[in-house]
Amino acid sequence: MNNINQILFFILAIFLLLYFGSSFLIPFVFGIFFAALMTPFSNILEKYKINRIFSSLISTLVIFIVAGGILSILIWQLYLFMSEIGPVRNEIESVIQDIQNQITSLFGLSLEEQKELWQNRSDSILNAIEIWLTNVLGNILIIIANFLLVLVYVYLLLYYRNKLFHAVLMFVNPEKEIKARGILNNISYLAYHYLWGRVKVMAILGIMYYITFLIFGIPYAILLTIFGALITIIPYLGPLISGLLPILFGIIYLQDLPVILLFVAIIITEQLIESYVFEPMIIGREVKINPLIVIIAITLGAMIWGVAGMILFVPMFAIFKIISSNTPGLEPVGYFFDTSGGYRNGESGDRPK
Repeated sequence: MNNINQILFFILAIFLLLYFGSSFLIPFVFGIFFAALMTPFSNILEKYKINRIFSSLISTLVIFIVAGGILSILIWQLYLFMSEIGPVRNEIESVIQDIQNQITSLFGLSLEEQKELWQNRSDSILNAIEIWLTNVLGNILIIIANFLLVLVYVYLLLYYRNKLFHAVLMFVNPEKEIKARGILNNISYLAYHYLWGRVKVMAILGIMYYITFLIFGIPYAILLTIFGALITIIPYLGPLISGLLPILFGIIYLQDLPVILLFVAIIITEQLIESYVFEPMIIGREVKINPLIVIIAITLGAMIWGVAGMILFVPMFAIFKIISSNTPGLEPVGYFFDTSGGYRNGESGDRPK
């Protein structure tokens, strides 16, 4: 009973720490993952006799140029979209009107009855979208401030990475140092491999999306491409939103039903290729965790850190899987977190031996 109470107290303490420390932890954790992503590049620079100060600075500038450029384009596209929200609303209302006419001809449901069912809902959806976009644009200064703070963390973590590594090892008994080094190296590899794999998968999906949008003449192609590619970093939920948004724009702006069906089929095919071909091939199974744990991570992340938690908690849980798999007493946790199905060694009885 005491052990159960200790475990529950520990879980509660972690939850409170994550929740009340979110303003500090979110940019810091982003900084950790970006630093892990740029560590190999920084090491290459230092092999060419570039000082640690400058290698860390150059690596941070790369993050600033790439991530800052994408963020700037996204904010600019959102601003353009908001400035033209009136015509978009008119297009959506026109599509709704066409759908209502079709329902009337097929089911005999009058327009007045349909308006009572859908008018308030459609208006509330459109108003919610406008409010969300307005809030995003209104929080630009906060977004920029957090991004700059992340860059500071990236530079300092890169500069002090060796010192941080050895400081962690100082907590380990000398006879377990080799194993601890292996765990830290595995964690570093996972963070790098997960992020770099995600970047490549999102880039490939973005290229496929943009070409498709240009071919079909979908407006706001850049906005849909950037948002559609970035949102896929959230497992399961991200790809769903990434596919539904272009389909919605296709239904709104494409006139002919065969063209709409072809567009929908292409978007779904691109999503399937991204999820079942490129993602397993590029990211690999070694950074995957049990789908149940992924859903739990996304749910808890949304509850505690919002969208940032939905992005960060999955790799954080994957790191915890590595730690628990190599920590005496926590092996069952690591085993359950793993992607392999069934019982160990192919067991199929009522309970694991």
